[in-house]
Amino acid sequence: MTSRSALLVVDVQREYMEPEPFVTCDGDDLVATCGTLIDAARAAGVPVVYVRHLDDVPPADPTAAHICSEIAPRPGEPVVEKRFPSSFFRTDLEHTLTGLGVTTLYICGLATFGCLNATVMCALCMGYEVTVVHDAHGAQALGETSAAQVIVQFEGSWTAAGARLLRASEVRFARQI
Repeated sequence: MTSRSALLVVDVQREYMEPEPFVTCDGDDLVATCGTLIDAARAAGVPVVYVRHLDDVPPADPTAAHICSEIAPRPGEPVVEKRFPSSFFRTDLEHTLTGLGVTTLYICGLATFGCLNATVMCALCMGYEVTVVHDAHGAQALGETSAAQVIVQFEGSWTAAGARLLRASEVRFARQI
């Protein structure tokens, strides 16, 4: 069976980027880097699947839970809504990926220490080949630990569990039809 890839964009929502944005390991603009990946995936015919976290109590500003407008899904691109950290738990993500024939995931988004971690680990447990895009996921400082240190710690766990890490500039999506 041929490997089919998808780009999974997790929780890149206004509420996590305003007013204090989560930052990448380099302190770069996470949204712009995700946008570059999305453009490359679309150009190669690779499905882009978005995940959006919804809380039980809606935010005061209902648009806060929207995916950042700079990388908004196009019509027909799947948007999976979740209420738990893992993008797989009690969602239709696995069904969506199976329907697309996906066996390989490139993952970017938020937050390194929360939803991204849960999603990466669940994907690995489910047998997906996982590549996390090193400079396209973000965190905030946790106490005395800087965002960059948090990212390095979680990336170590992911690679020990079998995930690959690539910088956005190293990602080459194979043309899919």
